[in-house]
Amino acid sequence: MRKKAQGFILFIAIVFNMQSQNTKGFYVDGFNNILGNTIREDSILLFAKNNGFNYLTLYNVYQVNSATPLTNTTTAQTFANFINKAKTQYSITEVGVAAENYTFFRNVIHLYNQQHPSANQKVDVYNLEFEFWIPPSVTSGSYYCTTYLQPNGFSCDTAGAFGFYKKTLKRIDSLANATGQKSEAYFGFFNAGQGKQIAQTGVDRVLLSIYIPSANYSQSYQYNYVKPRLQALATASTNIKVMPLYSSEPSFMQTWANANPFFLPYTNLVNSLTAESGLWKTYIQPEGIQWFAYSFLPKKNLTTGIRESTKGSDSFSLYPNPGKDIITIEAYDFSATTTVSIKNILGEEFLLFALDQSNREFDVSSFAKGIYFITLHSVDKTITKKIVVER
Repeated sequence: MRKKAQGFILFIAIVFNMQSQNTKGFYVDGFNNILGNTIREDSILLFAKNNGFNYLTLYNVYQVNSATPLTNTTTAQTFANFINKAKTQYSITEVGVAAENYTFFRNVIHLYNQQHPSANQKVDVYNLEFEFWIPPSVTSGSYYCTTYLQPNGFSCDTAGAFGFYKKTLKRIDSLANATGQKSEAYFGFFNAGQGKQIAQTGVDRVLLSIYIPSANYSQSYQYNYVKPRLQALATASTNIKVMPLYSSEPSFMQTWANANPFFLPYTNLVNSLTAESGLWKTYIQPEGIQWFAYSFLPKKNLTTGIRESTKGSDSFSLYPNPGKDIITIEAYDFSATTTVSIKNILGEEFLLFALDQSNREFDVSSFAKGIYFITLHSVDKTITKKIVVER
């Protein structure tokens, strides 16, 4: 009777753990072209908040560091301000940085964190991305081979690349955990022996890619796709936190994501694990979901709809109109919750940002010639005006 009770308690604990995690993230690609541009920053953050995302993983931070060194508190201020804004205004609870080597985390991100004592300005997650499982990426003459493997005495093949990866991941995990940050690793494929060694590195969280086409997606298909790798991780007989990673690129799940809730695949995975009879599942702890990447994600739930206003149309003005480069919005009635959406005649959204002051400039120099609709949306009204972009 006691054994049955213990088993039941264990089962309840597993199910509760699966359902209680709520990390919901996406990669921010091209971050070096976003940081410092208030309109682009706010577009991403509003998208995250309106769709329930709470985790951002930033790509191209090494390029940010090259242009504005993050180890200099003055030049790092824009980066610190972005993280602070994300956490204090847009419900982001974690910000991660993706990189392919230990040195960048040690010499740049770790030092940046030490120089910024406020938790609202810190990088929370050190994400290692090094695709050791792809032969062309690691063979003789490849970038990984000449940059990392040969200089560090590893063979230029998938076995050598995994050896380098494992060593690097251990070092990043130790570095992150020393100051309360998390280590995270992205994986495509690995064999059973590698899965066990990955779990034994102590990495805090594993991202497992489930890169499948929209037409193939189903709960059972995705589970069969990822199950062998989950079982491989479980052979270490240690608890491992796992987040499924989906791609919203057109060749993968962009069509599916456009018609379905972003977080449904995670719910389906949890349901599959709950129904799993294998005891190996007790070592797998679903932590949430991750999407690749912002530029490919369907831009849903950004506004409640566009309508041409016939009343109160003088609540804001646009000039110059027509315009070529910089357009100014002058709002006569706005609040902290007012947002601005810019769409073309097909309804495709080009920009979304918060109106944080009565006069706000935005750049249309990259827009094609034509007619666009500028919508100011607040709690009690939505007002739309047309603008012409000339070339």
